[in-house]
Amino acid sequence: MKKEVILQSAPVRSSQFSDVRISLFSTLKSFVLRSTVIMVLSRFYSRLLEMRITPLQTFHLTHAQLAFFMMVFPVEMSVVVRSLLVLWFALTLLQCRRSGLK
Repeated sequence: MKKEVILQSAPVRSSQFSDVRISLFSTLKSFVLRSTVIMVLSRFYSRLLEMRITPLQTFHLTHAQLAFFMMVFPVEMSVVVRSLLVLWFALTLLQCRRSGLK
């Protein structure tokens, strides 16, 4: 004897998933920007660069530093991977520029 179960479900719109993803991203971003590490780094960069640096700009600066160190890290990688790292570094510099850093 064959047993079958039919489960009813409500239709799911694709926008429901994107709303959850956007709210999760904005929550994570606000948590990171209010963290004490970013605040301390922001004050450090402000003193170092002699201009006011916001937490978002601090985040962009640390992102650019990470991309730079990954790009010049002495590990044997293929040319394709190195090219992708150079592209990543260029994009982080563009983000810094757009956030108001010179």
